[in-house]
Amino acid sequence: MLTSTLSTGQWWVAAIVSGIALALAAQSMATTTRDKLIAVSLPLVGAVGIVLNSAARGYEGRTPLVLYTATMIVLVVLRILFAPYVSRQLALKRSGKPMEDMTGKQTALFFLAFVATLISVAFLL
Repeated sequence: MLTSTLSTGQWWVAAIVSGIALALAAQSMATTTRDKLIAVSLPLVGAVGIVLNSAARGYEGRTPLVLYTATMIVLVVLRILFAPYVSRQLALKRSGKPMEDMTGKQTALFFLAFVATLISVAFLL
């Protein structure tokens, strides 16, 4: 665990930075004003979800911050990994054409990438 010596204050900084990174990554996929508002709200919705889940499970201290940071980092990494696919879909949407449906292979690849990224981030954090 590379972050075992981080203080609570440092985890707050990591959580804020990772939330901003997700907001920026999500903004890059927004095509309308409504989408941009949703993109900005994603880190806030994630924070509320993790706070409520942590309270329900009795997690205290740095644990909610670690969970939030890990979640945001995983989503940002996946946005980067799938940038070509997302860019192609956004180009279709902006041109007025319908976006392509994901194939079974694409879905499997996304799921495997999600699991691998989640395990990697959990291991590193």
